[in-house]
Amino acid sequence: MITSIPQITKTLFIGLVLVSWFSFSDPERETKVRVEPQSEVVIAGTTNVNNFTCKYNLQELEVPIRLIYDEKSEHILFRNAELKLVNDCFDCGGKAINRDFQELLKTEKHPQVGLRLLYVEPPSVNQNMVRVGLEIKIAGVTREYQTLLQCEQAKDICVKGTLDLKLSDFELKAPKKMLGMIKVDDEIKVHVTLQMSEI
Repeated sequence: MITSIPQITKTLFIGLVLVSWFSFSDPERETKVRVEPQSEVVIAGTTNVNNFTCKYNLQELEVPIRLIYDEKSEHILFRNAELKLVNDCFDCGGKAINRDFQELLKTEKHPQVGLRLLYVEPPSVNQNMVRVGLEIKIAGVTREYQTLLQCEQAKDICVKGTLDLKLSDFELKAPKKMLGMIKVDDEIKVHVTLQMSEI
């Protein structure tokens, strides 16, 4: 569950940075991580007649991601930790609904969703939940959020969680279909599973 600071994704940087956090102790560090193929990002929503899901093509994230961070006593601050998701890489299962989704995100004018990691708080003892701060930009509108995600560390890092968002937070209004009889609900969920490894 997300708690608004004024909230996707998202969201995606949390697991990416935990690899570096567990590995270094100097005040300012830099590292690179790779998102593995098992990872998944899915946006799920509902209408007054059915449900829909849009899955992001994570092949766009195969290029290593560079992270620069500064460790503090209470949390880890990040700079330049930004991820851009190309709207066209979301697949909702068909041409018509894909087109509607692109219209919803105002893709023609704003072709990308921006995610920027602000900070990560160290997990409590014997806990696998981490608190993070995110800045999310959709259709030219930026919002800041704070959320908890589950973190599992073995050989690599796996981060899981569900983010609750509102379209209205980003001044988005879903298109109405069939003479206005089909309407998309304001609340959507972003399901994230990120498997990452340090390079």
